[in-house]
Amino acid sequence: MSSEPVHAPLFSVNGLSKAYHIYDRPLDRLRQSLARPGKTYYREHWALREASFTVAPGEAFGVIGRNGAGKSTLLTLMAGVLRPTSGTVVAPERLTALLELGSGFNPKLTGRQNVFLNGAILGLTRKDINQRLDAIREFADIGEYFDEPVKTYSSGMFLRLAFAVTTGLTPDALIVDEALAVGDVFFRQKCHARMEELLARGGAVILVSHAMNDVAQFCHRALLLNRGRMEFLGDAGEAVKRYMAAPSKTFDMAAPDRPAAALTSGSTTPPATAMPLPPTSDMPWPDPSQFLDISRLAAADNGASQCLGLALCDEDLRRTSGFIQGETAQVFVAYKLLRDIEVPICGAEFTDARRVIVFGKNTLQYDCPVPERVAAGTVLFFRFATKLDLAPGEYTVTVGFTCVDPRSYENRANITHQAMDEKTTVLSTYPGAAAFRITMRPLGTRPVQLTHHGVANLPGTARCAALAPETAS
Repeated sequence: MSSEPVHAPLFSVNGLSKAYHIYDRPLDRLRQSLARPGKTYYREHWALREASFTVAPGEAFGVIGRNGAGKSTLLTLMAGVLRPTSGTVVAPERLTALLELGSGFNPKLTGRQNVFLNGAILGLTRKDINQRLDAIREFADIGEYFDEPVKTYSSGMFLRLAFAVTTGLTPDALIVDEALAVGDVFFRQKCHARMEELLARGGAVILVSHAMNDVAQFCHRALLLNRGRMEFLGDAGEAVKRYMAAPSKTFDMAAPDRPAAALTSGSTTPPATAMPLPPTSDMPWPDPSQFLDISRLAAADNGASQCLGLALCDEDLRRTSGFIQGETAQVFVAYKLLRDIEVPICGAEFTDARRVIVFGKNTLQYDCPVPERVAAGTVLFFRFATKLDLAPGEYTVTVGFTCVDPRSYENRANITHQAMDEKTTVLSTYPGAAAFRITMRPLGTRPVQLTHHGVANLPGTARCAALAPETAS
């Protein structure tokens, strides 16, 4: 279950637990304050139970898990922001934390003044802070805004200053909770370089992130939390594999504000409307039982069409929410036209956990043959087959349906993308209609388990040539 570092730890967490009291009504809080011993007017919610581990000097330690797993609770306890219900935390004296944008900063003070404020909290003298001030300002790279009140900053500027301060004051340990997701790619690269410097001088980094590639590549060990409990503690790569391979019933993939059926491909509810089959036999089509329940999806449409069914399937036309890297995902969608339209365009796009559209393509970009005019009452069937040459991770599927006038369609090769986009009429959009997870290929597959590094696989080749020693000399 556990794998502990051999060096004297910077952090020592022992039996850490945190419970919250949940009151159904505000009046119950007052009743509880006046209640006799043993009488309760609340329900207990354990956000974290019996967490125990250590973090050594020079170690990057990841904390992963689904929403509600207890990650943020653990970090706020380690940072000393919350008091535990039970258990203990021994932390280094000079500890900085990026738990959320705004924490530890006075919005009325300037960036410069907040540097001195945070330095004083860490026990640094004004002379110590002045010696670091220019380096902090250079790293933040916010120009003249350094001397403006931070309440005027954008989220990106705030992150730049916050990270520059929390790392520039030479802490013994840094705690980061998803904050780096706000920055652009160039700043994130600077942040990772700064964290590597902290590790090299014997500090520790505690990182919470939903970017599994970041955890696997940057962290030495990782803790996998599941509903407040320790699921796995050990090698970061192994922790990520367990996270990615966990069945949906163990880790809920649904966002808190959306129904689970809307985000998974496992719904057993058939489409509400009967759906005919495509008129051509060369277009494979799943059985109706493989389609999602779309009745609760938050769709946007203009009343010109009705979605009869939407499915996410594997190559065998079976509904699924899990793929191995390199497998083919198939998206099926059928629309019944309620009004006459011109040239139909349908597309599907995949969005990662950071809300980045990693791939999207429509019938226009595929140069797929479509009718120039479609009469009301017609049923249109669309199928998209995509080889998942993407990084292991979680993705959502969005399906869109539009139309364009025949003249623009005929001249599509000579119209810019922006101009074509302006000429299309949006008929229907199903954002986040389904979700799926991509895992690494099993060991023993050729040539290697992981097909590529990064977000997507790009076409290309590699060659190698060798020059014999006698020829080279």
